Amino acid sequence: MPKKIQKPVETEAEELARLREENKRLAEALKMAEWMNHAKDVMIDEAEKMFNIPIRKKAGAKQ
Repeated sequence: MPKKIQKPVETEAEELARLREENKRLAEALKMAEWMNHAKDVMIDEAEKMFNIPIRKKAGAKQ
């Protein structure tokens, strides 16, 4: 039978460092997603003004 390779157990300090790094990466990804969403909203607003047509769906619109 082949031997199972065991992963080294993470110490609390290593886990904390890893989780802090992951938290930092996720916070940066969230910030980027928020900026992209805002940029898309601005582009839609400007297109609606420029072409004088509604682009967004109205709330409660019939489908």
